[in-house]
Amino acid sequence: MNNSITKMTQDVQDRIRDVAYLMWEAAGHQQELAMQYWLAAEKDVMAAMGTAVTKLAPKQEAADAAAEKETASRTPKKAK
Repeated sequence: MNNSITKMTQDVQDRIRDVAYLMWEAAGHQQELAMQYWLAAEKDVMAAMGTAVTKLAPKQEAADAAAEKETASRTPKKAK
């Protein structure tokens, strides 16, 4: 696997572990709920990542639309 993908995956897992630990700690160290804390933390971290991507995506979409418009303006139109 690519080193950057491995690093990114490890960073995400570390973040999930940190959030799950904080949830577990805040709930009074309830060991029997460890999996629920992990799943909740995973959901929260993935949602935060999705929000970040969404905030960045409009910039890319605008750039893609501008490039598409530029390409379309260069393409000869078919005669009717």
